[in-house]
Amino acid sequence: MITLDAFSLLQAPFMQRAILIAIIIALLSAILSIFIVLKRISLIGDGLSHTAFGGYALGYYITAILFGSLATYSYFAGIIPQWVGAITVILGSIGINKALRSTKIAGDAAVAVFLQLGLAAGVTLVSITGGFGVNLENLLFGSILAVDFQQILIAGIVTTVSLAIIFLFFKELVYITFDETQARAAGIRTWVYDYLLSILAGVTVVIAIPVVGVLLMSALLVLPALISTQVTKSFKQTVILAPIIGLITVIFGIIISVIINAAPGGTIVLTGLAILAIVIIGKKIQNSSKPNQIKPNPANLKKN
Repeated sequence: MITLDAFSLLQAPFMQRAILIAIIIALLSAILSIFIVLKRISLIGDGLSHTAFGGYALGYYITAILFGSLATYSYFAGIIPQWVGAITVILGSIGINKALRSTKIAGDAAVAVFLQLGLAAGVTLVSITGGFGVNLENLLFGSILAVDFQQILIAGIVTTVSLAIIFLFFKELVYITFDETQARAAGIRTWVYDYLLSILAGVTVVIAIPVVGVLLMSALLVLPALISTQVTKSFKQTVILAPIIGLITVIFGIIISVIINAAPGGTIVLTGLAILAIVIIGKKIQNSSKPNQIKPNPANLKKN
């Protein structure tokens, strides 16, 4: 019965749109997660996602002031917040990266400042205006019903450009990921690629909000690479496996969200965490099943 329901849901236009944009987002976020996890800046996703909430709230606030009394409010409410949110996140990504590179502020504290700033600004603006007349639950946790063709087109263009940039500077990004000091000694302007990585992560957060939501987007910038590094033995294998893990996570997460009528952001993250738990448990079982090798005592070895 559940299988038949899931199959019929896959034929629904809204479901096809949701899965299509989810595939686009999964590919970009999974590739970025490799650099984010290996550079140990995983918290940047939380900072950017909460900054996006403040940016979207500011966008809705501006729309309410300019067009609140007009019949075209709903039209502009679908455009202005996205642009304001994108600009805010890009500026936030630059600020977070600048703070991370500062020797005066600890990395986690720098991210926490922007996280609290975005969340506090968003909550304040929402409380002042009474919610902007929009469904804030969709903004926070995602909604597959909110996906339209325009969002898919924008996500596709952004992902294509972002992946092209990553491919173009792939060597430099790998270099600064594994040994930034050596890369700097080799003449690479590491700060340029740090800012580039932060901006790409910020753009990814913006295009993923319709499906995953603001509060849970950071998981997609961490889980694919985190899971892949548990089972792979080389960087090349991680680059191949991370997008596959990302695709499996978002597709199954969306299907589960429709079946149980839950927010897609939550089910996507829970699916990823379930895969991570299975991988970790599987590794422990595999290691425990291996026979313990007893090392010979050199004192007991007979001389020839």
